[in-house]
Amino acid sequence: MRRLWLSRTGRSQGIRSALAVQVLLAMMVAVVLVPAVTQAQQPVELTMWFGRRDFIPADAFSAFHRANPHIRVKTDVIPLERAVAEFLRAAQAGRAPDLVQVPADSIGPLAIQRELMDARALIERWRSEDPTGYGYLSPAAWSLASWEGTPHGVALHLGPYWFAYRVDWFREAGIPHPPKTWDDVLAAGRRLRTPDRIGFSVLGSRAHDPVWFLSTFMSMGGKFRDAVPQLDSDAGVYLLRFYQALMRDRIANPETLAWDSGDMRAAFIGGKAAQILEGDNIFPRFNAAMPYLFEWAATTPPVRPGGEADARYMALGWPYLISARTKHPYEASLALRYLARPDIVGEVARRYQPTTVGPAMTDRAYMVAKPWTPDFIEPFKKLVPLPGHARQPQLYQVLLDAMQDALRNPTADARAMATRYQARLNEVAAGR
Repeated sequence: MRRLWLSRTGRSQGIRSALAVQVLLAMMVAVVLVPAVTQAQQPVELTMWFGRRDFIPADAFSAFHRANPHIRVKTDVIPLERAVAEFLRAAQAGRAPDLVQVPADSIGPLAIQRELMDARALIERWRSEDPTGYGYLSPAAWSLASWEGTPHGVALHLGPYWFAYRVDWFREAGIPHPPKTWDDVLAAGRRLRTPDRIGFSVLGSRAHDPVWFLSTFMSMGGKFRDAVPQLDSDAGVYLLRFYQALMRDRIANPETLAWDSGDMRAAFIGGKAAQILEGDNIFPRFNAAMPYLFEWAATTPPVRPGGEADARYMALGWPYLISARTKHPYEASLALRYLARPDIVGEVARRYQPTTVGPAMTDRAYMVAKPWTPDFIEPFKKLVPLPGHARQPQLYQVLLDAMQDALRNPTADARAMATRYQARLNEVAAGR
């Protein structure tokens, strides 16, 4: 019995020893493996600044969070007009967001100060891991998010400026439409103005960057040299004379110098203005107030007589950029992939800005939401981004000065005015 007990005890000790060894090995393996697994699933919080609340998808990243349970995206809205300055301040304080949205023409200061990530490797990984989604994006998605050839993110939305007019008023007055030239616009404005309405609605305040001014300039055949508008050209002089005529001939509102975009749009929506140059994103508001093709219609911007060959359709872009300081570049790129999904970006495009994602723009729901879309399929392919300059804010201040000078002094020599402001633009561009 004793021998049997000893034998059993020996076997038990052997079994326990073997088990101990297995447990020890398992623990050693766990020590090696657990940190890697835990690291892969560590909670990641991304902060993203949108330039407008309207750019945030209705889904609000819910689908993204379900697909990536370890990632959470915290959003904030920093107006596009302040985004660059706010981002630089936050970066210097060590509080930069992982992703930021800025106007495409304002990337320069961020790139020059090395606050944006070179996204080429992330984009190549996108192309490799999600070739279908990558293939939906137009070339503008990358060019609008680049500075000097280096992409820093992706531009999923771009906004053209089209010309809208009260087609019912044109019909009643027997005026040929749509206007083909800016001379036609002025002539129609003179005929359609009354004590209760104006012939053309335009903003003249300094509340916004001069993007409407520049869109008109480009449609008139205006050109840029090294991203500096050539205001002393025939197109630039014509532009200043056009703004002078709006005030001199009482085609625009007498208070135009104080008008911001809200005033300009309200005049057209409220039946107080006959014509307007406006972004595609505002057209849904027009359509909610009056039916398309019955009371209002839209077309590409008119041209300058003699400048038809140089006319271009300008588009703004609002790219999402990856911060050079982010600790989670790949996760940030996954958030951009989510925003680029046709169903996600399509929802934003239907109610707000057009997109660079092809399927979302050809979807039936988009056509129903924006019935003017078929009229702009070909022009949309010819959009030209507004050039960006490293000293864009300073250039914009000079352009606002020129615009307001023309509005204030409708009888001044426009060519002399153009020469004077071109000299200032050149000085700013040269850093003087």
